[in-house]
Amino acid sequence: MASNKKYWKSEAELNPNDSIVEALRQNEFVEQIPVDDFLGDKQNLSSTSTNRRDFLKYIGFSTAAASLAACEGSVIKSIPYVVQPENIVPGVANYYATTIANGFDFASVLIKTREGRPIKVENNTLAKVGGAANARVQASVLSLYDSTRLQGPMSPEGPIEWDVLNASVKAKMGSLKGSSKKIVLLTQTYASPSTDRLISELMASNENVEHVTYDAISEDAALSAFEQAYGERALADYDFEKADLIVSIGADFPADWQGGGYSAGYSKGRVPKNGKMSETCTIGSKYVSDRGECR
Repeated sequence: MASNKKYWKSEAELNPNDSIVEALRQNEFVEQIPVDDFLGDKQNLSSTSTNRRDFLKYIGFSTAAASLAACEGSVIKSIPYVVQPENIVPGVANYYATTIANGFDFASVLIKTREGRPIKVENNTLAKVGGAANARVQASVLSLYDSTRLQGPMSPEGPIEWDVLNASVKAKMGSLKGSSKKIVLLTQTYASPSTDRLISELMASNENVEHVTYDAISEDAALSAFEQAYGERALADYDFEKADLIVSIGADFPADWQGGGYSAGYSKGRVPKNGKMSETCTIGSKYVSDRGECR
């Protein structure tokens, strides 16, 4: 059934005597198209037979072609190996066993690489110590591709070359040698025996050098407590897989407490089918307790 309803786009269309509405009906474009500004040749334009529709098609195609040309990416040429390394096969990943120490994150990991580029950090399940890597360790590969990270040493004036830095540091330390002024070497906490040996040699050859360690997130309280209890300043390590009862006071050990890495051992001790289910009592943390009297 046909409909007799009429629709208007505006109130002006309700008045059939409105001259503006009637002019718009007869002329799609209110203003004349500035053809001269685009093509420029008035003599040829006056005799051309191109209609307005074809002109708009031409303009639209030109705009689209220019937009597509601007979206094209740069050409990157792949150059094959002249002498291909024996241990690298293009498209086949290589794995390297190594360790990582970043702040309080220590782990034995496997680094997945493609053509020499590390792309993934995975757990080294065959390692006897530190075989579980937390989320920060696995995300550390992103720092290798951070375009905003420092590319080299910096001075108050800006970037500086390593040779210039080494020469200036040696000259300054030489001028202060034997004086009463202190030279402070500021580092974060590290677990590298070779780094410790180098710093010891530096302090032995320069009596006025003092080594200071500082961490933004410090575990000084845990270190001092361990030293008071056992006479040695160290950070304790725990194997939660062997624990039957775990009492945690303000320590989110399944998360990032003391650098994390305890979640793997904790989950292994809570497998009912193996005949063992450790009990956990947490106080002052976000984890729910298994024992009601410890809440």
